[in-house]
Amino acid sequence: MRRLPIYFLLDVSESMLGENLYRLEEGLQRIIDELRTDPHALELAWVSVIVFAGKTREVVPLTELPSVHLPQLPVGGGTSLGQALMFLMNQLDTKVKRSTAEQKGDWKPIVFLITDGKPTDDMSPALERWKRYSDQVSMVAVSIGKSADLRVLNKLTAAEKVLTLEDVSDDGFKRFITWVTQAVQERSRSVGDPSKVDLMPELDRDILKKLNLNGPIDTVDETNAYFVSKCQTTRLPYVSRYEPLHDELLVGGTRVQTVLYRLSGCYPVNNNYFEMTSEQPGVATIAADQLLGMPGCPHCGNQIGFAMCNCGNTFCIPGPGEHTCPWCEELGNYTHMEAGAEAPELTRARG
Repeated sequence: MRRLPIYFLLDVSESMLGENLYRLEEGLQRIIDELRTDPHALELAWVSVIVFAGKTREVVPLTELPSVHLPQLPVGGGTSLGQALMFLMNQLDTKVKRSTAEQKGDWKPIVFLITDGKPTDDMSPALERWKRYSDQVSMVAVSIGKSADLRVLNKLTAAEKVLTLEDVSDDGFKRFITWVTQAVQERSRSVGDPSKVDLMPELDRDILKKLNLNGPIDTVDETNAYFVSKCQTTRLPYVSRYEPLHDELLVGGTRVQTVLYRLSGCYPVNNNYFEMTSEQPGVATIAADQLLGMPGCPHCGNQIGFAMCNCGNTFCIPGPGEHTCPWCEELGNYTHMEAGAEAPELTRARG
């Protein structure tokens, strides 16, 4: 039996934390459930789920549709898209059956790349290698919101297959999932017809937008800041997200651009966060006095989520006093920062 391989290459970096990751998990299950009701997909479709952050992991190996079991998606630091593409190409080389003189191979695989950020690794080797796969694979690249690097995505597939999901509400995400399901269903019904191998269903233009190379590429500033801390009680990590606020100050008659960051979310994660996080060191810091809002600990409820140890890491405490850092296990005495004191620099996660 010739198979139709379906690959989901999913960004699970810190920027996906919260509603986007939850909707992606829920949507992926809806796709599988819906495809199981389609006799063509049920007969042909084999599904693989590959997730990437700082590292890449295959959470569902290429499996026939009736046997697919979806685990909870992990999360990690970094957006190593180049590494993820290398992993995908290795899977295509080893798992997809090629046609020979003796037998027909699998049908042309479909890849759905879904990301909301910019690559944090070197894409050059992966992009060069991908040139040999572009005709062998039908890829649809989707930016969740406007922060993904659409120029990079366009190097992976044709512009009409680079899509931006502009409506990331519950309803928008559900309609997007319906569109993806329809794309797989139509492909499973048209195998063997070369004229339809790369066709996509009509776009739901209220939520999806094609890349337009004839005009400026619409993007937004992606400089959300992320910080990884640990719970003093449970030793589990959590991620705080801050969104930028741009302003101008008049200093000596000169306008100076300033950036502050406002707390927009704090999310509990498990220790598998570190398994999916790039081992490269942090590349940027932000002074503590640029941050507006103090996160509480989402694990134990401690009100102070940014106690900074001499080791440079942050953790939660219930209040001033002696506390043990869950990162280095050193006991220290913690007090509020004195007025006028130089603000410490906090290392940003890669996002």
